[in-house]
Amino acid sequence: MAKNARKHSAKLTSPPLGSASPISAAATIAMLRMTCDWILLVNRSGVLLSVEHQSSDVGAMDFVPSIGQSCFDLITIESKRKLENMLKQALPDTPGAWRQLNHPQPDNDDVPVRYSTLALQDDRIVLLGQNMSDLADMQQRLLRAQQAIERDFAKFAQSKVRHQLVFDIASDALITVDANSLKISEANPAAERLLGQFIAPLKNNRFPSGFDAQSTAMIDALLQRAAQEGRAHDIAVRSEDGSASFLASASLIRDRSSSTFMVRLTPIGEHNGQSSGASTEAVFNAAVDQCPDAFIICDFEGRIVGANEAFASITQMPSIESVIGESIDRWLGRTALDQRLLATNVKEHGRLDKFSTVFMGEYGTSTDIEVSAAALSDARFPYMVLIARNIESRNVEKMPEDLLTPGAGASMTDLVGRVPLKELVRESTDLIEKMCIEAALELTSDNRASAAEMLGVSRQSLYVKLRRFGLAEQTPNG
Repeated sequence: MAKNARKHSAKLTSPPLGSASPISAAATIAMLRMTCDWILLVNRSGVLLSVEHQSSDVGAMDFVPSIGQSCFDLITIESKRKLENMLKQALPDTPGAWRQLNHPQPDNDDVPVRYSTLALQDDRIVLLGQNMSDLADMQQRLLRAQQAIERDFAKFAQSKVRHQLVFDIASDALITVDANSLKISEANPAAERLLGQFIAPLKNNRFPSGFDAQSTAMIDALLQRAAQEGRAHDIAVRSEDGSASFLASASLIRDRSSSTFMVRLTPIGEHNGQSSGASTEAVFNAAVDQCPDAFIICDFEGRIVGANEAFASITQMPSIESVIGESIDRWLGRTALDQRLLATNVKEHGRLDKFSTVFMGEYGTSTDIEVSAAALSDARFPYMVLIARNIESRNVEKMPEDLLTPGAGASMTDLVGRVPLKELVRESTDLIEKMCIEAALELTSDNRASAAEMLGVSRQSLYVKLRRFGLAEQTPNG
């Protein structure tokens, strides 16, 4: 390519521009090479006579093989009229206006090139070309970026409209609270109706306010959990005058410059004060708080939304507030299977009676309990109520009586001396193992997968033991 450029460079000559500052033809070509990617010499008809220069950075655009051909064959259809006008308007010693011509490529997009003309004294014309591919790519990227921004903006606007619509028509009270100042920044119409009588005005007022002292402390803890975990589940709170109760939950919405709490308050009952000054709800709450059995309200995932002092005591927690929002399987059962079995049975049958398990205290103590559970009938509140009774004293009283039955002791004594000790131990172990398997199958409603998990053995080992003890004939549920 360089040889061809040197070969044809001698054909382009130019007379001195003046005696004061003459510029040679070689210097002129050198300056043009610095500013142009192509220097083409054509006649008035557009036939390519020579290639004086072409940059090595332009890739496949090599004009040397096209010498002797018409330049009209090297450009796209829409560019031919432009080239024709450029050749007609070319004047000696007068640079022509820059016009863009496109060169087609067989396997790629058209290559845009900006050309200017300069007519020589011998009626030849110099075409000075600058490659515009980089600029065209930049324009395409800019266009795509603008289109992407417009699409994102349209989606954001639609999302904002949908959010505002859902926010306004929601039946629950929804308020947004600034995470730094804890001031209410926005409230939906339901919040205005439900909370307006307790918090007036809602907007720019500090949250929580309008609740009793215990509920205010619980809401503060709820917001702290939401700030740490991103979301805090329902807790039961009541207004300052005790006339209304709500289930409160909170979620944290983080932005680049600020954070906001989305708080939902769902009414769980309204009642009028009675002449005695004590409402039915207050009497019920007092009875639950003083109940010696543990009382828990949780969802079917085990998340606690309400509890009494007996539950906090048996789990060795400092207060009721410290258990709200925690999962009950933190204390219930020796494994997480107990909570899943309990929730599954309550969900399927609506209630569960006398489910034997244990409460593991925060400091390692184990308490045998008997749990009765029922699902709330209101579909708006998918929760279950648990009552757990301590049965350790009952078990202590019955255990010696069971172990010291005369028949069992006498039969065991009679066998000593006639049956090897190893065989006696093996038979006793088999008996205990069989009783444990039968108990696990009964607790899991013959679900063998759950029974294996409860016993701490694999399903294959359980199947072997079932066949060994003659229990494999039972129809399995899992």
